[in-house]
Amino acid sequence: MDSDEGKLFIGGLAWDTTEDKLTDYFNQYGDVTQTVIMRDKTTGRPRGFGFVVFSDPSVLDRVLNDKHTINGQGR
Repeated sequence: MDSDEGKLFIGGLAWDTTEDKLTDYFNQYGDVTQTVIMRDKTTGRPRGFGFVVFSDPSVLDRVLNDKHTINGQGR
């Protein structure tokens, strides 16, 4: 994740959310080039947040204006 352009912070994720689930969900807004769920360095357990990167940063406005439920967690 070298560039911040098109990158979106995703917080409040369910513990069992995977990168694939994030990609599948956010592909409805545009081409997702990368997803990452942050993990504890010691245990490897998810920390409840991550990032999604879109190839076209202009889709961020649409994403931010919608409410989202991902893997049972609503935001």
